[in-house]
Amino acid sequence: MTKMLLISAIAALGLAVQAPAATLTFDEFSHGDVITSLNLEGGVTATVSANGRSSSSPDQAWIFDTTLSNTRDRDLEGPFTNDGVNYDIYAGRALIIQENNIGPDDDGNGGIITFVFSQAITFLGFDFLDDETVRASDNNGNLTRVGRPTGSAFDNYHTSSGLLNWANVTQLTFDFGRNSGAIDNLRYEVSQIPVPASLPLMLVALGGLGFMARRRKTA
Repeated sequence: MTKMLLISAIAALGLAVQAPAATLTFDEFSHGDVITSLNLEGGVTATVSANGRSSSSPDQAWIFDTTLSNTRDRDLEGPFTNDGVNYDIYAGRALIIQENNIGPDDDGNGGIITFVFSQAITFLGFDFLDDETVRASDNNGNLTRVGRPTGSAFDNYHTSSGLLNWANVTQLTFDFGRNSGAIDNLRYEVSQIPVPASLPLMLVALGGLGFMARRRKTA
């Protein structure tokens, strides 16, 4: 009976597990891809929407490849600096609010990118590219601002300091104000990863069979 109770307890604890921290880098996409949905770790999906403040904005989130040169947006061509001097940070691809329908170019008049998640996550932080400031907020009232002018006109790199640890996040908003920029490296944990409901019952059944077999053996 003790074994049966132990197995049942393990099965109950197995109903949900905490996933390890993960990072959404956007590097799997190509320059100019339009992003409307994303597949995250742990089976979580996210819908992505954007609202630009330029009259020509298609109100879409696009991928910008910062490793390219001679693009329509010099501010987002790497490498980047976080001290205004050493340009040694390579950011790969990032997410922008598209300014027009021509080629990847972030909206110089700013706007908002919104993520809506199919399941709650814990938001740990993100990176921001350019020499402006972006405001990040969630559905629970958490708020942080990332980025500031460093005295350099182009190619600045900022990261949210420390872990934000915003729990139970189902929606994230990045407000660029009236400025340009791109977001990258969204760091998160999936709050709970459900285990199929049949698994605990199966574990209990297997435990019961083992217990019965042992009783026969010792009889």
